[in-house]
Amino acid sequence: MRPGRPSAHSPAIAARAVPRAAALSAHAERSVAVTTFVPLALLAAFLLASSAAVQQRAAARSRFVVQDDAQAFMPGPRHLIELARSPQWLLGWALNASGFLIQAVALHLGTLAQVQPLMVTQLVFALPLGHIGTRLRMARTAWWAVAAICAGLALLLVVQEHPPAHAPLNRERVVLATAAIVVTVIALVARSGTRRPAVRAAMLGTAAGLLYALSALLLKQTTDLTLKNGFHATVTHWYAYALCGVTLTSLWLGQTAFAVGPLAAAITAMTITNPTAAYALGLLLFDVPTPRQPGVIAGVAVAAVLVVGGVVLLTRPSATPRPRHASL
Repeated sequence: MRPGRPSAHSPAIAARAVPRAAALSAHAERSVAVTTFVPLALLAAFLLASSAAVQQRAAARSRFVVQDDAQAFMPGPRHLIELARSPQWLLGWALNASGFLIQAVALHLGTLAQVQPLMVTQLVFALPLGHIGTRLRMARTAWWAVAAICAGLALLLVVQEHPPAHAPLNRERVVLATAAIVVTVIALVARSGTRRPAVRAAMLGTAAGLLYALSALLLKQTTDLTLKNGFHATVTHWYAYALCGVTLTSLWLGQTAFAVGPLAAAITAMTITNPTAAYALGLLLFDVPTPRQPGVIAGVAVAAVLVVGGVVLLTRPSATPRPRHASL
């Protein structure tokens, strides 16, 4: 060994090796988490889309739809009781509950900004699922829209940084963000009453999308609290009760948005608002560094354009399902 050159077992080299090993270990843990929460989030989106397709078909056979009662603004209790007796509708609720639980696990393993944008794939899965058993096929425009959404989500996963899944939560910001969302939702609902149907559906869909994002935040915190401290800690914390209230309100607003105006306006508003608000909440409420590198910012912007463009493209008349060609 040359004089003056530290050996492999010297304290200086050992001191430098410890942080490097810790960094490699942290990188490996994050890589494992990414490969875990991504398929779980996609599975949750598939189950939720399947639930919507199954329940929509069950509801289409109900008396409320068959009679086409124009005097009824919203289905009443009799309609819900009738649906509750339908095995197909109950199967839809079982799929919905399964998707909700799997989404909770994905949010526990990943961050809000990583998982929630992937839930946009519900729209991608719902398109072919809705055509099963029909004589319709997806239009070419719809396939281009699906490709744009998938490309945008893939780009977002590649360019965005991977902060720890359980970063510290800024509780003061949570209270301020929750209050801001509640005030915005109340304003949107109050001002939507006198608008024309398309605008009203979009405003209510935006309100529902904001609450979907807030419910995802509450779902992540409730799941983390339950797995860390047990169920007894969950029932004594406000997260669980806020989650129930926000989830029920968001479902009611979503169904109302579907009922008062065009379906395209409501779905577009909800699908764009939900991941956008969730991504912002994931960056603002957790103590994680905000992306500042030009490449990351540009990548996130391009990904957002692709996803939003794909969602908007799905609402165009050219994306309407086409009849299948009869086989000769």
